[in-house]
Formats: sequence, structure tokens, C-alpha cells
Amino acid sequence: MTEGFTAVETARVVDGLHWSSTRLFGMLGRWAGEADRSDVAVSLATASRHMGWHADDLAALAPDSLLIDPSTPSAPSSELVSALDTLDENHGSIERLAITHRVLLARLASRCVAVERLATEHSDAALTRVVGFMLSDLRRDRDDGDTLLERLMVDSQTVERVGAKVVATESLIVGAGGLPPILGPA
Repeated sequence: MTEGFTAVETARVVDGLHWSSTRLFGMLGRWAGEADRSDVAVSLATASRHMGWHADDLAALAPDSLLIDPSTPSAPSSELVSALDTLDENHGSIERLAITHRVLLARLASRCVAVERLATEHSDAALTRVVGFMLSDLRRDRDDGDTLLERLMVDSQTVERVGAKVVATESLIVGAGGLPPILGPA
């Protein structure tokens, strides 16, 4: 049985998930506005809107976290910021859709699953509630995105092009140290 997070760990988890949700909200919203296909725009806009909602929910937890630990980091690594800036310059609606659903949302969902496994209901109830809603939306968004990708990737050239972008994005994110860690250094 897990012992749950300490107050400092909770502050760091909230901060990392809030930053990630806020960053994806902005990036996916821009991508939706630039999409050359309406179905891709809708998928990206829906995921963006969900990230915005969850960023707001996490922000509601942040004041308590900052009172508990004022030293809570407020920004991710400069490598991650740079990697996402580079990624934000990517072009191609189908590629952006695949990057969103197969890399970014998948990695954020993985972080949320880790939080669920490490948290305890009696001490981390507010956080687990927010993370549960995040996971529900992330799963639905990823399923919808994968369904759309299956319809759009109809030839081997598209599959290879999109697959190469997904692999390059994974490498970029891993090279930057990954998404903000669930638990940073003490």
C-alpha cells in the first residue's frame, strides 16, 4: 500500500501537471487554428479545451501547494521548454494530430497514472479527483484521435511520414528529460 505524497511532493506534482496542461492548452489551441482540415481542427481544439479545464482545476490546488512549499519550482527544465518550442513549429495537420495523441497526451496520461498509483485517497483526495478527470478526458481524446488518424493514414507514404514525426518527437521529449517529473529533487 502506498503512503501517499508528502505536502512538498503534492506541491511539485500539482506544479508539473499544471504547467504541462497549460502549455498543451496553448499549443494545441494554436495548432487547431492552423489546421487545414476541419476534423483535425476539432480534435485538436477538443483536446486543447480539456487541457484548459484541467489547468484551471490544478490552479485551484496550487495556492495550497505554494503555501505549503514556497520553493515549489514554477518552471520545467529549459531543455523541455526548448523542445516544446521546437515542436510548436512543426507543420502538417496529420503530423500534429499524431504527435498530440500518440506522444504528448500519451505521456501526460502516463504521468497521471503514476500519480494515481502513488497517491492515497485519504491524504491526496483533491489531487486524485483532478487526475481522475484528466485521465478520463485524455483516454477519450486519444481514442478519438487514433480513430481519426486511422481514417487519415491511408497510404504507406503518409504512415511513414507521420511515423517519422512521432519518433522524432519522442526523441526530442526524451532528450529534454521528459515531461516534468512526478517527483522532482527534494
